[in-house]
Amino acid sequence: MKKYFYVAKTKDGKKIKGIEEANSKEELLNKIHAKGYFIISVEEQPVKIEKKSIFSLFQYKGKRKSVKLYDLALFARNLTTTLSSGLTLLRSLEIIAIQTESLKLEKALTASATYIKEGLSFSEALKKFSNIFPQLWVGIVEVGESSGNLPFVMEKLADYLEVRMEFERKIKTALVYPTIILIAAIIAVFVFLRFILPKFIVIFEQFDIELPFLTQIIFGIAKIFKKPLLFGIIVGGLILGIVLLMRSFRNPQTKKFWDKFILKFPIIRDLVFIECLERFSSSVAILLESGLPLVLTLEIAAYSTNNSFLEKELLYVRDKVRDGGSLSNELNRQKIFPLLISEMAKIGEETGTLPNVFNRVSLHYQKELSTKIDRLISAFEPLLIIIIGIIIGIIVISLFLPLFRLSTLAGGKGISL
Repeated sequence: MKKYFYVAKTKDGKKIKGIEEANSKEELLNKIHAKGYFIISVEEQPVKIEKKSIFSLFQYKGKRKSVKLYDLALFARNLTTTLSSGLTLLRSLEIIAIQTESLKLEKALTASATYIKEGLSFSEALKKFSNIFPQLWVGIVEVGESSGNLPFVMEKLADYLEVRMEFERKIKTALVYPTIILIAAIIAVFVFLRFILPKFIVIFEQFDIELPFLTQIIFGIAKIFKKPLLFGIIVGGLILGIVLLMRSFRNPQTKKFWDKFILKFPIIRDLVFIECLERFSSSVAILLESGLPLVLTLEIAAYSTNNSFLEKELLYVRDKVRDGGSLSNELNRQKIFPLLISEMAKIGEETGTLPNVFNRVSLHYQKELSTKIDRLISAFEPLLIIIIGIIIGIIVISLFLPLFRLSTLAGGKGISL
């Protein structure tokens, strides 16, 4: 089918433009007339033939396939700048698509520009890439389009994403040292079992003595490392198990189980719960500040928690608010939410400052989450060292036990070792 660009007028005299596919110009004219439009002009779109050259091999060199939070924050900030400078949305998307470091985001922006040329709105184009742009983006862009102030809401979104990016950077920085210790410990144990212990196995086998039970276990583990096939099967099984576990988090049915299980797991439940509350409160703050209605704000903020169990509770609150209930009262009735949120929401309702109130709640939970993570890491580091010491101690003891036995046997026979 061919593509045609047309300009037409509605019965009210409003000029419209668009691109339609049809087998012929006559078929297109019939389509447009059927819609009740008056045709001004029709032009056939030329078919673009991409010429491939050796330089096309390097077109995407240096670009990542994934989309990071950094890419989205930079996109929002750049879009704010270009729109505020007077550039059109289409031209802005084309420029930012070239500049972005993410290949996936570049393709999404290029396709979005094409959808907009074909008549879709910016928010409708973003909906087609829900794996990149969550509902938070779509909701904020819709507000900007309806109010005619897209640069303002994109600036708010950029501020929000930059705060989240800085927050996540602090958490990742705090996890660097424990991660290095853990990796170093795993490598040390692997080297010991793979290269050092086998030499002791050969020595003890020459004396033909009965090894202690602990030594037999450690030597048995070391022998697995010397058998490539068996070792490969075990490692492959572990990798497969991890992959299946990660996929189960993405499956809607199993994700419900894991989301509820994590909120009950003793060690990390507080961290996960506070993170979900921080995501919810920060989403509510930016959406309300952008001008989105409260009911739609609660719906989008519920999905932003990334926890199906809390999402269900928050969607129930949304339904009650839509039916005329008070946000603070409905949050208070759901016993799972802390009293802080419902009381702060009540203050916001009475003073008409809900966005500011939820922004303060978000900052509170960010500080609380950072404090809890720091405490957990501070407790984890010495615990990790103790565990490593126990593992190395067991290995050393397993080596000394048969040495003591050899010494005893040699002493009884008058043999000096």
